[in-house]
Amino acid sequence: MLPDLYYQCYQKLSELLKGIQQAATAPEVNPPRLRQNVLAAQQYFQQQIASLDSQDIDPAVESRVRSLQTEISKQFNLLIMDVTFLQAARQPQTLQTRQQQITQRLQTLLSYCEAILSLDKVDKGDKGDKGD
Repeated sequence: MLPDLYYQCYQKLSELLKGIQQAATAPEVNPPRLRQNVLAAQQYFQQQIASLDSQDIDPAVESRVRSLQTEISKQFNLLIMDVTFLQAARQPQTLQTRQQQITQRLQTLLSYCEAILSLDKVDKGDKGDKGD
């Protein structure tokens, strides 16, 4: 089971990513602001989530969480590169392609967050069934 703090942090990260996704798909995307938001979300992940004590997590769940956290970290680095390329793009077609890449990257990040949050739901669901 995920400790409540983990769950809350991943919920907040998911909300941050959804906000970035809305900004990235806007007709008039603002690359500097988008980059600032991505960097803020990455910083939140690094400072608030990656530094959490994993001793409170069930060992069976911990390895899955750590694996997903590694992937999230990698995807954030790639997302920053995508945003950098978006800032450099000048042609409308290139801008559109970069926006699509960013949207896909954000969807991947959201799916990783959901995978971690679902670990908690499955575990709580199992316990709830046994207690009734």
